[in-house]
Amino acid sequence: MKTERIELLAKAPVTKAIMVMSLPVVLGMMVQVLYNLVDTFFIGKLGDPNQLAAANLAMPVFILMMALGGMIGTGASSYISRSLGEKRQGQADKTLSIGFFLCIIVGVLVTGIGLILLKPLISVLGASADTSGFASQYVLVLFLGGIPIITNYALGQLLRSEGDAMGSMVGMFLGTVTNIILDPIFIFVFGLGVRGAAIATVLGNLFSLIYYLMRYARGRTLLQIHPKLFTFDRTIFKEIFSIGIPSSLSQLLMGVAMIVLNNIAAGYSDIVVAGLGVSTRIISIGTFVFMGFAAGCQPLVGYNYGAKNYTRVRAIIVQGVIITSTIGVVLSILLGLFARSITGVFSPSPEVVATATIILRALVLSLPFVGGQMLSTVTVQAFGKALPALFLSISRQGLFFLPLLLILNALFGFNGFIYAQPVTDALMLVLSSCIVWRILRKEAGIASER
Repeated sequence: MKTERIELLAKAPVTKAIMVMSLPVVLGMMVQVLYNLVDTFFIGKLGDPNQLAAANLAMPVFILMMALGGMIGTGASSYISRSLGEKRQGQADKTLSIGFFLCIIVGVLVTGIGLILLKPLISVLGASADTSGFASQYVLVLFLGGIPIITNYALGQLLRSEGDAMGSMVGMFLGTVTNIILDPIFIFVFGLGVRGAAIATVLGNLFSLIYYLMRYARGRTLLQIHPKLFTFDRTIFKEIFSIGIPSSLSQLLMGVAMIVLNNIAAGYSDIVVAGLGVSTRIISIGTFVFMGFAAGCQPLVGYNYGAKNYTRVRAIIVQGVIITSTIGVVLSILLGLFARSITGVFSPSPEVVATATIILRALVLSLPFVGGQMLSTVTVQAFGKALPALFLSISRQGLFFLPLLLILNALFGFNGFIYAQPVTDALMLVLSSCIVWRILRKEAGIASER
């Protein structure tokens, strides 16, 4: 089986390799989307727009925690894939071990700092007098679950770095199904409301983490976690953070952007905050599909880049962009046409449904551009190019979205507020594609001169 994984990374037909590596991740991501939608559905059934708004206000905290897990997971995964391509499995094992224990340390720090700063953080998130109590309940539980949330997210990436996409998918599936089952129990049976949804989220992440650890412990993986390998290795730490920090900056800035977005939405009304929450959960259908394809392509790109097979790298990128762009166009049409019917599933409030429908029809315009943009960004990370990866990570939210959000909202009000994201994603696709092809041309030229 281990030999078959290497054959898949190095020699399988490109389309087949992308599908084999990506579809399990996409399926796992779809389970995650199902969780997002079911979570929103059950909170919506409480009939309280304030609790629905509070769950959306708490989302940046979850994104920021995932960003920290992604910092370690993406950085370590990039180096692991390249090490395997260079036939250095010992270095890959050591990177895995260091990455895992770093997640534990970061999780402890996040829990401690989060509990200390909980009260001022709720105000920063944009909570009103009506939503602050519910938002505090949700965020408190998330901080208490810092270790399983951060470590689970990173280990899913680390498994994919060695070609074990199926193991990663099963772990995501297990955790999300657990979450979905526990949601109505904690929300309604135990009467915990939005706090119950947060508890279900943490327990779902914990179950996924336990599965991943059992998979490593039973030797079903190419690489193994060894406590004795957790040492300060300057090269590995540099590789993890030089790629991981740019990657995490993207998600960290996403969390910051969402805080700004929610604060602007709260300036309109709590109904707009609730409608924004519903529409962004629905649009996550496309986002997570593209994340799955990008994550599936990363080890393919990293392995072949490490092996200096630039022709195969180019083929992977081109085919990946074609696949994701086609999916984006189809999803944009379907979600736009049935926006009112879909948003109506998640709230009994006519005001929330009307607002969510307007926002969703604006956001779907991003979908044809997001897949190629994500694939290009992940490709730069897989190359191990720290500065371009840093630039791309900062650009999406910092260079484009936040300035556009503030400017368009000031100029056009609500319409500018909801159309800032599609404009951002179109610009980012152009920028990220240019950077990828420039790196590839340069590397291929250097290789041909040797």
